[in-house]
Amino acid sequence: MTPLLNTASIDVKDASKCLKKPNESSNKYSRGVLGLVTGSSAYPGAAVLSAKSAAYSNIGMVRYAGPFRAQNLVLQAVPEAVVSDCLQGKVNAITVGSGIPDYEHCNDDSTKSQRDYILDLLKPYSAHSVENQENTNLPPVCVDAGALDLLPEKVCEKVVLTPHALELSKLLKRYNLDFSAQAIAENPLEFAQKAANLTGATVLLKGSTTVVASAKNLNLPIFTCTYGPSWLATAGSGDVLAGILGALLAQNNCELNQNANYALIAASAAAIHGLAANLAARSYGKSVYTNCANYKNRENIEHPIVASNIIDALPYALGYLMNLD
Repeated sequence: MTPLLNTASIDVKDASKCLKKPNESSNKYSRGVLGLVTGSSAYPGAAVLSAKSAAYSNIGMVRYAGPFRAQNLVLQAVPEAVVSDCLQGKVNAITVGSGIPDYEHCNDDSTKSQRDYILDLLKPYSAHSVENQENTNLPPVCVDAGALDLLPEKVCEKVVLTPHALELSKLLKRYNLDFSAQAIAENPLEFAQKAANLTGATVLLKGSTTVVASAKNLNLPIFTCTYGPSWLATAGSGDVLAGILGALLAQNNCELNQNANYALIAASAAAIHGLAANLAARSYGKSVYTNCANYKNRENIEHPIVASNIIDALPYALGYLMNLD
């Protein structure tokens, strides 16, 4: 018999605590800087979506590293971003992998170069390296999509994985476990916890109910989030989530908080993502965004959305959350 799991449903008030309000002494660096290694020559849109969602998620700066085509598109969408071939300057958090093919689908030199770069970025997060070197200055990192197969076998909890069921199925095969995506989707609590125990990472398993689990030794609850509407099942929405999550990690790491609850931060990103999607799906004009009173009422959803609509709604969702009593 499977033991009962300790669960906690994330609330928007919990999510609001992960948003850091600026004050008179704030500057673009103190508000958080996110480094992004996302998008590829084949999928540059992921770079745009992750960069724009991060820039709209209450941080001071976005640094983007990627292929030249993606750099140009990011600058067109987010002229505030700093772009280059590799991350330069200090960052408070990193997001990698969105829109970058995995090993099986990597078929050009540009993508191989990106994957090699991400591999080098992730090596220091090996649990063995962290324990031996006592490296407490590593920024937290969100590992998405095509970067999941570049993980060290065991990492620390400040590595946050964001797979959907199929991606988690592939990841578990690295640990000689063969479970279908369907089996994982039907038992997200069990498999998110299993993945967290195996990898040591914080695991955000995307689905109709998003689940966030930490390794068992941390004694944290499994967070669940059901704010997202079904309209979120659209291309690019995961890239938007990766940008939001990276931004939350960055603003909560400005003072090198060694006691950060990465599971709570990840679950908060999912809640913000879902709230923004609900606002976007129920709104025909910007004036409607300000009415968040019925954000949980799924019956009010009015129309389909694309990933970019979620980003458009983000400032209104964040404004609502940051002004909660």
